[in-house]
Amino acid sequence: MVVRGDRENKDGFRPKTVDLGLLGSRSIQDTPYAISVFNRELMDNVNATNLNDILKYMPSTQMEARGGTDVGRPQSRGMEGSVVDNNHLDGMNVVATTAQPMELLERVEVIQGLTGAIYGPASPAGNFNYVFKRPTEDYFTSVTAGITENGAWLLHTDTSGSPNEYFGYRVNLLQEEGESYVSNSHLNRKAVGLAFDINPDYYTTIQLNGSYYKFDKFGEAGGFSYGADIALPGALDASKKGYGQPYSGSGLETTTGSVKVIRQLGDDWKLTAGILHQDAKRTLNGVSNVINGDDTFTQRMSTTGAAGKFAVTSNMANLIGQVYTGSVRHDLVLGTAGYSWNIYRASARGTATLGTSPLDTPQVYEAPELNLHMPLYRSGNTSVQSGIIGDTITWNENWSTMLVGSYSDFDVDNYNANGDTTSNYGKDGVSSTISVIYKPTANISTYITYADTLEAGGSASADAQNAGTTLDPVRSYQNEIGIKTSIGSFDVNAALFRVKRPMAYEGGDGYYRQQGMQNNKGAELTLNGYLTEDLKIYSGVTYLDAVLEDAFDPATSNKEVVGVPKWQANLLAEYRIVPISGLSFTGNVHYSGKRAANNTNTSWASSYTTVDLGMKYVLPKDVIKDTVVQLHVTNLFDRQYWAAIFPGNIYGTVGASNTAFLAEPRQLKLTATMKF
Repeated sequence: MVVRGDRENKDGFRPKTVDLGLLGSRSIQDTPYAISVFNRELMDNVNATNLNDILKYMPSTQMEARGGTDVGRPQSRGMEGSVVDNNHLDGMNVVATTAQPMELLERVEVIQGLTGAIYGPASPAGNFNYVFKRPTEDYFTSVTAGITENGAWLLHTDTSGSPNEYFGYRVNLLQEEGESYVSNSHLNRKAVGLAFDINPDYYTTIQLNGSYYKFDKFGEAGGFSYGADIALPGALDASKKGYGQPYSGSGLETTTGSVKVIRQLGDDWKLTAGILHQDAKRTLNGVSNVINGDDTFTQRMSTTGAAGKFAVTSNMANLIGQVYTGSVRHDLVLGTAGYSWNIYRASARGTATLGTSPLDTPQVYEAPELNLHMPLYRSGNTSVQSGIIGDTITWNENWSTMLVGSYSDFDVDNYNANGDTTSNYGKDGVSSTISVIYKPTANISTYITYADTLEAGGSASADAQNAGTTLDPVRSYQNEIGIKTSIGSFDVNAALFRVKRPMAYEGGDGYYRQQGMQNNKGAELTLNGYLTEDLKIYSGVTYLDAVLEDAFDPATSNKEVVGVPKWQANLLAEYRIVPISGLSFTGNVHYSGKRAANNTNTSWASSYTTVDLGMKYVLPKDVIKDTVVQLHVTNLFDRQYWAAIFPGNIYGTVGASNTAFLAEPRQLKLTATMKF
């Protein structure tokens, strides 16, 4: 008797499927995009607790930190992401610039490049889709307890089951609290995640999800801002007191609820519809460390927590299925997706200057008078709705074509504190994707993809000659050629790409118009799977040439984009120690090349390499059933480097101020998980 199985189907080192927006679940090998998937197994293996923890494992992604890496904008291929357009939870838009609770997620899926035809208008920064944990058929409860070298503790419970064929549940509870790597700092994370599956009949599933995440982090280093004529210094020691203050940091509170109905219509058709609402309250009163030209810095901070609140209501609905015309198969999709995003700001803003000190000897200052509960007013609303139609045509076993288009309607309104409309905007347009896929053999896919994507146009400032003018939607373009193959227990994916994004700014004549271009071209290579029965890897490398063409100032034209490395690579490996049953080690090496620190490329952040190590021991079941002990050390050699840099603007102003954020020093964490 021969028994065959597919070990890799649930193996994070060899992901097989991706949720491709309204197109539904697709095989990664047959999807004509570069794709990275980081699932629950990998998150547990590397002790990931936030989105920034996992972006380094994907060769083309970075976090553009804003109020810190916990509230940044994820991006791919060197293109700045947006606050809402590029980020989804189970296929529906959510806020990017708030903390993301990894413990509530099953996987994170990243599609590199332009996805406007699939998800609706977006920046060309790729798409980041977070997949919520779902109920399981089997009953289980897992309890994880952890502690760091600084004494912060963590407790996480995950319980699931299906009492009958009509109902299933999943409940996650999380609490983490204590001091971080800076003396007198404080971290407090609380999360609740609820997922219910209701099956009124064999063909219908109703998914109900709810989550609450409270994230407070105070006392760690704030951002370092510097003018165009100031060189970014070498990275500083982030563990020193004074680069942040005990009373400064981030207070983030995110509440999300969604419902999705999935109805199977026979063997070949499926109807799905969902709606999601998210409130992201953001109190950002971190310090800003302004670097001066004499090896000193001046520390300032917001005294009113000026970030306010984002409220997003998003939706999706699609009908997908198959039809045949003769021997030709058509995988069809007809759907819609969109969102309404309300922005709330503080009715007044205040800042305080805390003091000036040498760069290498920061000071702790007395707290200024803080008012973090200012009344908020709605300052703007953006509404986008897209209709999407697509057909993936399989001509024969070798050739297929993917054709997808979306028609999108944009409506943008801005308001003053009195509720009066100060400007409005209504435009529409089409985004498209055309791909040709050729499979010379069953385990090799080659493809050529053209895509274009719209995003809302900007508005002229009050100082412009055409003040108040809002531009038509901006269209970005992408060309990509790639190959994907499975060789035994190994997957190899390679792609060459070019992404072009138009810019807009006020030129020398004072008129605000579309002019200039960010032109990013490069190559990606990922290798995932089993090198041997006991050694598996998840790895990748990217070369990226990201430049501004015809920028605002000739001095910044054809210069590298701030914060984007030419080379980025990562190798995660897990090795099982055969003589000692249950023991395995993980190791990770991450490399980032040097990055431009200003638009004129006269200042640079140095390249860096970091090493992480982990040990996992699964206790014998006759000792303690289903118990795993893990030890993780990140940044093993305590390397000091700048984790993220973002420019004052993306169109090449010489005088724009830039901001950089320090990386965490070496961190050690011990966890134990018992599952029963």
